[in-house]
Amino acid sequence: MSEKRKPRAKQQARKSSAGGMLVGLFIGLMLGAVVAVVGAWYFTQNAPFKTDGKNQSQEPVPGNDGTPISLPGRPGGKPVEKPQFDFYKILPEGETSTPPKPTTPAPSRQAEIQRYFLQAGAFENPSEADNVKARLALMGVEASVSRAEVSGKGTVHRVRIGPYDDEKMLEEARRELADAGIDTVPVKIQ
Repeated sequence: MSEKRKPRAKQQARKSSAGGMLVGLFIGLMLGAVVAVVGAWYFTQNAPFKTDGKNQSQEPVPGNDGTPISLPGRPGGKPVEKPQFDFYKILPEGETSTPPKPTTPAPSRQAEIQRYFLQAGAFENPSEADNVKARLALMGVEASVSRAEVSGKGTVHRVRIGPYDDEKMLEEARRELADAGIDTVPVKIQ
């Protein structure tokens, strides 16, 4: 009979330890809730921006000359004005009105269409063009590769830098690239 009592003692010990763990967990949760409530109460009682229920706008705020200043948004102060948006009125007018004509003369059509590029190479193999583009990128120069069909040669991959606004900027960039060891050819596209 003593053998049968031993397993029951182990089972009871397990049940009591599980019950003790649940009670401890419950007590811990309750203690945490009490600490949270006490902390919230303490911090709300000692809040730095707490109002004492008095109307603070009655206290004068001295200006430069000693006269009280009423601040916008505060009771007794100037009311805060809502911004007025007129886009509902302006939009219909904008659709019917014509834009003002520019006073400066328009540049000639020839000057608008001309763009200047520096061509760093033209290759049949696209990987060679990508290598030159990568070499330029390591120097901090942004280049682009474009495909073109050339009669007698087939497809050519051009590596071009630009566009440049004028020939002066083009020549300056060409000198910098020549100093770095990259030969370029100026190209004017209309």
